[in-house]
Amino acid sequence: MSSTVDSIATPLVRGVLGALSSLGIALAVVVVPALAAQVAGTASSATALDAILIGLSILVLGHGGGVMVDTGVIDGPVTMTPFGLLILLLLLSALAMRRVGRALRPVRDDGVLRTGALRDAGSALGMYALVYAVGLAVLAGIGRSVDTSPMITSAVVSGLMVAVAGGLLGMLWSLRREPTDAVPGVRVLELLPAPYGDVARAVLLAVTGLCGLGMALVVVLLLLSVPAQAALFEGLAPGIVGGSVLTLLQLALLPLMAVWALTVLLGGTVGVGTSTGISLDGAETGVLPALPMLGALPGPGDFPAALWLLMILPALPIALGAVRLVQDVAHLGRREQITAWAAYPVSVIGVCLLLAGLSTGGIGDGRLVHVGPQMSTLALPLIIIVAATTALVLAVLVTPLIPWTRSALGSVRARVEAAERSEHGDAGTRSAQAESDQHDPEAARSALLARFARRHAPLQPVAEPEDAGPDADVRALPATETDTDRAEGTPAEEPAPPADAARRRNRLSRRTDR
Repeated sequence: MSSTVDSIATPLVRGVLGALSSLGIALAVVVVPALAAQVAGTASSATALDAILIGLSILVLGHGGGVMVDTGVIDGPVTMTPFGLLILLLLLSALAMRRVGRALRPVRDDGVLRTGALRDAGSALGMYALVYAVGLAVLAGIGRSVDTSPMITSAVVSGLMVAVAGGLLGMLWSLRREPTDAVPGVRVLELLPAPYGDVARAVLLAVTGLCGLGMALVVVLLLLSVPAQAALFEGLAPGIVGGSVLTLLQLALLPLMAVWALTVLLGGTVGVGTSTGISLDGAETGVLPALPMLGALPGPGDFPAALWLLMILPALPIALGAVRLVQDVAHLGRREQITAWAAYPVSVIGVCLLLAGLSTGGIGDGRLVHVGPQMSTLALPLIIIVAATTALVLAVLVTPLIPWTRSALGSVRARVEAAERSEHGDAGTRSAQAESDQHDPEAARSALLARFARRHAPLQPVAEPEDAGPDADVRALPATETDTDRAEGTPAEEPAPPADAARRRNRLSRRTDR
């Protein structure tokens, strides 16, 4: 670049320009819907200036600041943060500083940080946060009116936090680069030292799953309470433009209700006013603002005890993050692994408590002085769920439990297969013998006669007659089974005749010989 461009486009100037662009877009996001609602509200006596002042108060609330209200209906500080608007403001800051980071070119073509890259990035981010916080304080001072007056101190603090968090995220985002054949790739989480990059990835996965679980529960409740919401919407009669603005307001509050739903799933209690609470035990609610989406809140009453089983659902994304962490740190040393295993549950608990704390606020000094999660009821069940789930995953994946189980199951399977093979062998032998008997009926008959002869053989041998001479007919002797036949298993053709029959044959044979 030329020297003129270099003199103008310094890191400090780029930070100032980025902050002014972010504030301009944020101001348009809140003021345009307010002006549209003022134009559409024919029955309202508010002017365009009043609409702009209301938009500035909403901008301070979106950053997490507070606004003093004195309208007769609501009196006192309003500190309820619309999470949807907060997420949008963080995204605007991240995009602005991403452009600044890419313009500064902190990474060379060979994938290494250039000299002075960290100094330039820090200068740009610091100037961005400073100008952003001061600009928001100026807008908060401009937004003061008779009915509403934004708190300037809270505006400075909240604006500084949003600028630093979103700007840092944008600067890290600018370092990301896809790999090519000549240039190595750059990943944001890989820039962190081991094992903290793996811990950050696992925590991000678990927290995203938890927030998605809370959002899913809110969507289900909204779908089940469509008639009640429709009745509230018809009672307000906002019209087309007013209805659009009301819808945008409810979208801004939708992530807030998702955090409330997640708090209930984790075993905590969400208060919607003094002496009220919604938990897995039941709901106790009072008079609520006429906002249609609040019709999704359950009515007063006790819930079934089986509803406590819903606490299993938050354990699933926590377990998924723990499994990912164990896989990512498997190649590290034992010391780094233990550090990662200990840092993961602590980080998840800290992020969940931070989200619950940010979703807590109040509307005036009346019965809605406290709205949101009750931290004292959330801390203990959250710690138990996160610690127990992480310990269970580590016990299964890190300890020798799985190898021992596999070896035990393998031995049992081997014994079962051996028994099945022996049974199949005996059955095959019997089936082969039966098949051979079917093909040779004479052999089967001979075997049957042989078994009958062995069972009914005479116990005493038959004595020879006294007058039997050497010339006696050999055919008259009874046929008996020899030892050779017994050894070879050859059956006799017919059983031995009785002794009386043998004597009669011998006499007849002697007569014939004579």
